Amino acid sequence: METAGGNSVSREGGRGGRSVYGRAEMRRERIETDQAFFAERMQKRVLGGRRSLSRARALAPHLGVDLDAWRAHPEAVISVVGSKGKGTAATFASAALAATGLRVGTLTSPGLRSNRERIRVDGQAIPRRDYEALVGEVAATLTRVSDLLPDDGYLSPSGLFTLSALRHFAGRGCDAVVLEAGMGGASDEVSLVAPGVVVVTPILSEHVGVLGDTVAEIAAEKAGVVTAATRDVVAAIQEEPGVETAVLLAARRHGCRYHRVGGDAERPGRDPAPGLGALNARLGVVAALRLLDLAGLPAPPPEALDASLQSVSLPGRLSHHRRGNQDWVIDCATNPAAITAAISYTTATVGPPTAVLTFLPHHRDAAPLLEALRDWPVVRIPGGRSTGGPGGGAVMRLEEVDLDALGPRVLAVGPVYFVGELLAILDVDCERSFTTSHR
Repeated sequence: METAGGNSVSREGGRGGRSVYGRAEMRRERIETDQAFFAERMQKRVLGGRRSLSRARALAPHLGVDLDAWRAHPEAVISVVGSKGKGTAATFASAALAATGLRVGTLTSPGLRSNRERIRVDGQAIPRRDYEALVGEVAATLTRVSDLLPDDGYLSPSGLFTLSALRHFAGRGCDAVVLEAGMGGASDEVSLVAPGVVVVTPILSEHVGVLGDTVAEIAAEKAGVVTAATRDVVAAIQEEPGVETAVLLAARRHGCRYHRVGGDAERPGRDPAPGLGALNARLGVVAALRLLDLAGLPAPPPEALDASLQSVSLPGRLSHHRRGNQDWVIDCATNPAAITAAISYTTATVGPPTAVLTFLPHHRDAAPLLEALRDWPVVRIPGGRSTGGPGGGAVMRLEEVDLDALGPRVLAVGPVYFVGELLAILDVDCERSFTTSHR
């Protein structure tokens, strides 16, 4: 089923935490072949290695990926950088482009129930058979040519997904692509192509000491995807000091038009996404319209645009689901502002939550998150430390929670991998992010 906002609603009966969790694990798709994408990082990071763009660039032609051809057509590329909301912006940009009849490839990360969700054409995740064949070919190629590539670091998983996506998009004849960066910008493999339009979602103080020593330095690194071929930078109004200045400087350095989006600025009609996602949705739509203008193509008819945007389904982004007699709202909220927005949305749509289910990994500062939840009945998922688990080694013991005891209205907030487990339990369809009339 679907709500009016396009968020999927699933119905899952189930009794008891452990039995439901076991069934979800049986349902959850786990394709082991893509573990080859993570192997170099696992092996070389422990030795102090860093991700290598030169290694990824050298691998591209062996995979049949012509980076020069991609860089020659910036009018077909949108790149999305930022800290929060990148997937939402990328999805809405893709839906807006598809409303014109273009075939659109979308790269996002991470997947919720499957890594296939990272690579989509016209909103549909790459089919399992195609994905397994693609991953197998990439893994075999890497094994064959690894010793021929620069030995200055490792191929990051996100880099291998980026190259795989570019190959798939070319093979499917995509007219335009929307590429979500991973952690950074200039250091991310999406910087190997030249975007005509760059989207900058809100940038927060994260990855300090990795991308930069200050949030302004982090913003400058993320804005490093802007090139001389970039025509437009579409950026959210930033709250962190120094962020907007850093992004604006990058745009001016390359002579780009700068579009500041926030509040009611350039609103594409009614907000197609709830809560904090509304801003990122607007960023995506504005970016799509800018790319169409750059390509000399007309904007989609208003009714076609509205239909495409209203079809967007973003499980785990304030998505509403039914489990037996329970209403669930699930959101990838991991900061106080997002948690507060999720509580407000839940209260306004299904009523005050009878339980707030969350998982707080050891590497996060739990105090500000718990402060945002101080007035609500919080149920924390037990967990511990491990090597090789999700979220940098965090292990969730979700089976120890009786989901039936959470009451009729459950708000679940936490990291993506936690949300992915819950979506598997509720058997939520994550295969299609939007629908198109030309499929």
